[in-house]
Amino acid sequence: MYGKVGVQTLSNGSPGPLRIDQRGNLHDSGGGKYTEATLAGRMFAVANQAVVNVTVGMDVTYTGLALCNPAASGKNFIIHEFGAINEIAVPTAACTIGIMTGGGVSAAAKVIIARNRLSGGPASVANVDSAVVFTEAPVLEQVFGVFHTGTIDGGLGSGFYVKLDGSLVIKPGYHVSPYASAINDATFQFSFLWEEVDV
Repeated sequence: MYGKVGVQTLSNGSPGPLRIDQRGNLHDSGGGKYTEATLAGRMFAVANQAVVNVTVGMDVTYTGLALCNPAASGKNFIIHEFGAINEIAVPTAACTIGIMTGGGVSAAAKVIIARNRLSGGPASVANVDSAVVFTEAPVLEQVFGVFHTGTIDGGLGSGFYVKLDGSLVIKPGYHVSPYASAINDATFQFSFLWEEVDV
């Protein structure tokens, strides 16, 4: 006979932080690393719905994909993944792509609605805006790759997907947004995957 399945109760009556299966192996929900958070309704994703203009550098008058955490949200955004792709449009200027962060998000609105990764799950508290004026200048956090100009053979685009694995947390009143080192018009689409947890 194997041991108890599921959450283990410790001697003081509190549930243990880990779960084991019938053979004593660590249980991972039977899915990927985000399954527990997704089933709890905490995982969200958002992407530009079409190619977008992106401003240069850390401009406070920003266009792109600003993932903003309202000051009164009561949530922290744990950023797990970031994506950038230029589909079939040739970049109008060679540029480095990264992410930048900052505060001053009071002007942001829900221009793009974030999707809960649990079908029918609760709505995100995020304001995701494709054009916003920040009240303080963003700061470049990380750079991930370079897009070059020139003909794209066979109509194929290029891009990258970065796993941040929770190494960036956006507190209420702050944002994370894609960074570009040069202005590009109607070229890129961006995406974020994040988890919302109580502060």
